[in-house]
Amino acid sequence: MKKKKIFSQAVLITILGAALVIVLIPIFWAISMSFDATTIDVVPNPPRFIPKEFSVFNYKYALEAIPIARYYINTFLLTLINTAISVFTAMACGYAFSKGKFPCKGILFLMVLAVMMIPFEVRMIPLFLQYRDWNMLDTWWPLILGSFAWAYGIFLARQFIDSIPDSLRESASIDGAGEWYIFLKIILPLCGPVIATLVIFQVVNQWNNFLWPLVVVSNPKKQVISVGLAMFNASETARYLGPRLAVSVLGAIPLMIVYLFLQKYIVQSVMLSGVKE
Repeated sequence: MKKKKIFSQAVLITILGAALVIVLIPIFWAISMSFDATTIDVVPNPPRFIPKEFSVFNYKYALEAIPIARYYINTFLLTLINTAISVFTAMACGYAFSKGKFPCKGILFLMVLAVMMIPFEVRMIPLFLQYRDWNMLDTWWPLILGSFAWAYGIFLARQFIDSIPDSLRESASIDGAGEWYIFLKIILPLCGPVIATLVIFQVVNQWNNFLWPLVVVSNPKKQVISVGLAMFNASETARYLGPRLAVSVLGAIPLMIVYLFLQKYIVQSVMLSGVKE
C-alpha cells in the first residue's frame, strides 16, 4: 500500500509539473523576448528563450507610446475603491441574510442568486441606457456603483456566516450590544478567511475588468490598464511586436506580484469558494 501511495503521488507530481511547464513556457518566452532588440519587427522562428541582443528599447517605446502610469493609477484606485465597497457590503448583506430576521428574507436571497445566473452581457445594454439617462457616462460612477451589490460575494459571505454559532450573537445581544456592534466587533473578526477570499477575487476581477470600462468610459485619461493596453495593441503605433510584448508584461506584473506573495491565501480562497453545508 505504501509503495502504491508513493507511486500515485509521483505520477500526480509529474503531471502537475508538466502542466506547470506548459503554463510557464509562454510567460517566460514573452518576458524574454520583450528584452530582445531583434523582436522589434518580427518574432524569431523557431522560437528562442534567451534574448539575442538584450535591450530595454521595447519598454522605452511602450512607456513613451501610452500613458501607462496613468492607467496604473486609475486601475489601482478603482480596484481599491471597488474592493472596499463590495467586500464590506457583501459581508453586511451576508450577515443580514444569515442571522437577520425580516420579511421575505428567503425570496430576497433567491433574487440575489438569480442575479448570479444572468450573464453580465445580458444586463449590459439596460445598464448602459440607465447610466446614459443619469449623465454618468465617461465617468467612474458606472464602474463603482455596481460594487454595492456583489451577488456572488453576498452568497459566499452568507454561506460562511451560517457556520458561526448563533449563541455568540445571542450572548452579545443579551449584554446590550446592537446589530452594528455585533457585526463589526464579533462577526467580522471571525470572517478572516472569507474576507481574504472576497478581496482576492475582487482584486483579480477589477484588474482584469475590460468590457464594462470599454463601454462606459471613452476618455483615455480615465481608462483602466486592461482597456488601455488593448487600445495600444490595436493602434497604428503598435506595429512593432517587441513593444507589444513589453506592454503585455507591464500589464501582468501587478497580478504576478499578488500571486507571488498571496499564493497561500489564493489556495485557501479556492478551497473556501465551495458551497458549505
